[in-house]
Amino acid sequence: MNRVAIIDIGSNSLKLIMADIYDNKFFQISYEKKIKLRLSNYKNRANDITALGIKKLNDALTDLKKICTLYRCNRIIAVATETLRKAGNGPQIIEELKEALNLDVKIISGKEEAYYGFVSSINSINLKDFLQIDIGGSSCEIVLVKDKKLIESISLPYGSIPNTKNFNLKDKVSEEDELRFKDMIFKELDKYPWIKENKNLPVVGIGGSVRCIEKILRNHAFDDIDILLDSYVISYKNINSLFNIVKRLNLQQKKEIKGMSSNRADIFVGCLILIKYLMFYINSDKLSISKFGIREGILFEYAESL
Repeated sequence: MNRVAIIDIGSNSLKLIMADIYDNKFFQISYEKKIKLRLSNYKNRANDITALGIKKLNDALTDLKKICTLYRCNRIIAVATETLRKAGNGPQIIEELKEALNLDVKIISGKEEAYYGFVSSINSINLKDFLQIDIGGSSCEIVLVKDKKLIESISLPYGSIPNTKNFNLKDKVSEEDELRFKDMIFKELDKYPWIKENKNLPVVGIGGSVRCIEKILRNHAFDDIDILLDSYVISYKNINSLFNIVKRLNLQQKKEIKGMSSNRADIFVGCLILIKYLMFYINSDKLSISKFGIREGILFEYAESL
């Protein structure tokens, strides 16, 4: 048996999964932990992570590494995504973490992030053709999958956090801001003909903010929302109805929604509005929620390499 830990340093939080991999390459996740950090809030005008942000990241990784040591992990695979990818001092931070914690952290590219999301989806969703979207804190990755093969992928800087900040989505959403977002995202998607050319495909969503949508619909009986099609498939009608309800709520009211993650309430609409208008853009009627993300994608690839 091989015990491996995967650490994902994201814009909103640090996430750890631990898994036992057996001789037949089957693995079982035995431990999960999330630390809310919102690393993207610790950037200065030069786009560097501040000293306080570096300290908080160091402290969080120290705690996660202690857990990995306690559980006797054979290997730790740590990756960082958009916030460190775009930080001017990202490479320097990686070197400091190596020296201070003896921990190798790899800053993965947008293409690699999209690929690991693809690996997780094809191993968790029973679909051959789909458009996948992974909405993180600072970026989103869109992948075209045909016959379970990755055909095209892009990484765009439209994660839940920048969407929320740039379009005033934290509290009640004005019609003007909604239309500004719609115009912006449609113009952006128009740059990629392979998206427009694949109308009517189901959308597969991965990431914590996307899974929060499913939790809310599962736990809250809104009057004008039908029941889910099945456990992890949501219709566009339900997505649109949920958006029309949530956009009228202030932050405190959003926090009180049953199923809402407390550390996502302020950026939840920044994810939901992107899902709504991507589905509208390609005329998709179904959103399938993947229970896996890039950590599991890395885990699948690692298990296959043994």
